[in-house]
Amino acid sequence: MSKLVIVESPSKAKTISKYLGKGYVVKASVGHIRDLPKNEKVDQGGAKVDVIDVENGFKEIYEIPDSKAKVVAELKKAAKEADELILATDPDREGEAISWHLLEAIKPPKSLPVRRVMFNEITPKGIAAAMAKPGQINKDLVDAQRARRVLDRLVGYKISKVLWDKVRRGLSAGRVQSVAVRIIVDREREIQAFKAVEYWVLKGKFAAKLPPHFWMRLTRLDGGALQLGNKETKRRVKDEKEAHALRDQILKAPWKVTKLETKEKKRNPSAPFTTAKLQQEAAQKLKMGVSRTMSNAQRLYEGADFGEGPVGLITYMRTDSPRLSPDAIEATREFIAKKYGKDFLPAKARVYTGKAGAQDAHEAIRPTDITRTPESLRGNLDPDQFRLYALIWRRTMACQMEAARFDETVVEAESALKNGETATFEAKGEIERFPGWLAVYRADAAEEKAEGIADATKADGDDEEENIGLPPLTLGETLKLEKLETDQQFTKPPTRFNEATLVKELEEDGIGRPSTYASIIETIQNRDYVKKVEGRFKPTELGMVVTDLLIQGFKELMDPKYTSGLEDKLDRVEGGEATYAKMLKDFYVPFEKALAHAGAEMQNLKAGVPSDRVCKKCGAPMLKRIGRNGLFLGCTRYPECDGTEEIEAMEEPEDAPECPLCGTTPMNLRKGQWGPFWACTNYPTCKGIRKADPKGLPVPADEPTGEKCPTCGKGFVKRHGRYGLFTCCVDYPTCKTVKKEILAGFACPKCGGDVAPRKTRFGKIFYGCTNYPKCDFTAWDKPVPRKCPSCGNPYLVEKTRKPRGKDPIQVLLCPKEGCGFEEGMG
Repeated sequence: MSKLVIVESPSKAKTISKYLGKGYVVKASVGHIRDLPKNEKVDQGGAKVDVIDVENGFKEIYEIPDSKAKVVAELKKAAKEADELILATDPDREGEAISWHLLEAIKPPKSLPVRRVMFNEITPKGIAAAMAKPGQINKDLVDAQRARRVLDRLVGYKISKVLWDKVRRGLSAGRVQSVAVRIIVDREREIQAFKAVEYWVLKGKFAAKLPPHFWMRLTRLDGGALQLGNKETKRRVKDEKEAHALRDQILKAPWKVTKLETKEKKRNPSAPFTTAKLQQEAAQKLKMGVSRTMSNAQRLYEGADFGEGPVGLITYMRTDSPRLSPDAIEATREFIAKKYGKDFLPAKARVYTGKAGAQDAHEAIRPTDITRTPESLRGNLDPDQFRLYALIWRRTMACQMEAARFDETVVEAESALKNGETATFEAKGEIERFPGWLAVYRADAAEEKAEGIADATKADGDDEEENIGLPPLTLGETLKLEKLETDQQFTKPPTRFNEATLVKELEEDGIGRPSTYASIIETIQNRDYVKKVEGRFKPTELGMVVTDLLIQGFKELMDPKYTSGLEDKLDRVEGGEATYAKMLKDFYVPFEKALAHAGAEMQNLKAGVPSDRVCKKCGAPMLKRIGRNGLFLGCTRYPECDGTEEIEAMEEPEDAPECPLCGTTPMNLRKGQWGPFWACTNYPTCKGIRKADPKGLPVPADEPTGEKCPTCGKGFVKRHGRYGLFTCCVDYPTCKTVKKEILAGFACPKCGGDVAPRKTRFGKIFYGCTNYPKCDFTAWDKPVPRKCPSCGNPYLVEKTRKPRGKDPIQVLLCPKEGCGFEEGMG
């Protein structure tokens, strides 16, 4: 006989089995083993019954999917042969529910002892500690997860049915996903309603007694702050005429330093990662989507084998808490003192607490062994896992280090203008006095630069404006204005959400839980409610229409505050303060009334929703309708008049192309199987079409290059394809010859082959050897066939520098770490 341990993941089972050794059998449930059926009713005893019995305390009917029947059978058999059952599913609300479902499904013998253990980390120490303190299944946690699942199903069953009646079959709504779509739709409407305001910025280049020269911005006139961004002020330089009039007066005025203040500025490290913060940081710094981040974090948690046997590298990755255990804090502080010195340790350990209402059952996400540096794992993890581990390791190290200290100097220069106003210029300079926690990031700065990782040392909320280098100055010192620039600016609309900012918004609004964000983002895209445009979420026409209808029919349910309140009520069930049935009843009574209201009052898109457009054929009003190919505008006189128009989510460019066949202008931008294209307004009578790029811009005609195709002898042309511009035979695709764009005169420093520009999956251009994968040479910046005069490196690279207050400049620099050679390009 042996003890049966059940975990969720096969890879975790393999790792744990090696740690527990003989006397234990470790098996995996492979996630959930049963769930609520997708249909609202199921057959039971020849009759159709509700999956959720609202009248009988919301009792549920679960089913074991066919894909899990074999797993359940194996677990049943193993339970009969065991002398103890240990449920070791993930240590969270969902994992607790899986343990309960396992008991309900495998029905172990009543005489079999059942224990519940939770592994916060998959290490020998972590597993031994958990096995030494077994417990029982927490029924409150289970009830909270059951209530969440029933809520989601009730909303899905009932509201989706309304959408099927009012819009079309196959659409779905969700308690959380629909609110997430609303947030994206609301932001889009803010952008559409935004009116840009013009303002002008004046920047002066000043010289003091000692170098260097420095730039200052005009910030006040007569003590009143000037508008220098989106924040509205009482005074702004509103147009070119006013800016030039002000410029003429400023150029004639004398200037002197009227304010000179230097004070110490501290920048404290951020707290260790919670799930939501890890998702945000990985999206911003690593360009890693939420699903990808959680998948890689799961693998790091479950264990990797890098020569010393499988071991979990990070603690459990689903947590709302930023706290660290006392042991972890002590180990981290010891390692900091050893690696950087005691000056980098604060007098007392830093203690972090979560926001009110956060689930504090687990620690923050941290390395299981802080002495296991990222460098020690290089080559043993795949690139994504390595970068994510490095991000977690550095954040954990930094959170226990001393603050970075800077001397910040603020200088102001004033002068009285001829019009009687006092003009004030201002600049800020910053000198680092002690790096503190920044040291842990700078140690790997070259590696981050090579991998394209964004600056991780910039604190949240830092101004984008860089601090400048100031010369030695004294109060009252006379300054010479050498140059004055006037720059036209406009206030900017709110930006669309990307994955990082959407997760931040959901977290701050208390919508869903971090563990659900990946599935939310995936679902709203799969339902065609939103799409990504240049990495940011834009609602589709379908998403906007469905959201409007849902707000009309279910105003309270679509309110982010209401959704957040439901999360609080679920937390009360988890804490034993409310019961499963009471919580669901309190939700369902008003929800049932909302369903009746929506059925009677919600607009019917199948019948048609009035629009502000008129039919081009007969002049009658048009209705917004939905068909099998999506939304369209149809004439109200149908079927007498069959006038229709497509509703395009993309905006048409101002200059529409001319039809190549009949000369009719403008053409209409349409959407086809392979993306956008331009079609004649008389389509399909006239078949004239023209290609468009992904943004809807007309694609230029093929451009001959003057070269001959080596295969068929015809000419080469530059042509726009689905993935951008390429050079091919004019007879392509009949002749499949495509020319590779290579860097002329530059040979790969590793193998001597050609080097060509390429794109990452995110669209970023880099340069790589055409002999890949046999040769792995790559460079982010354009290589130049010139030997470094300083270190002898076989090539230099071109780079654009953007100094503050100046035009961008091109430089040549050596990419070899530690060289530092750099020179301007003529």
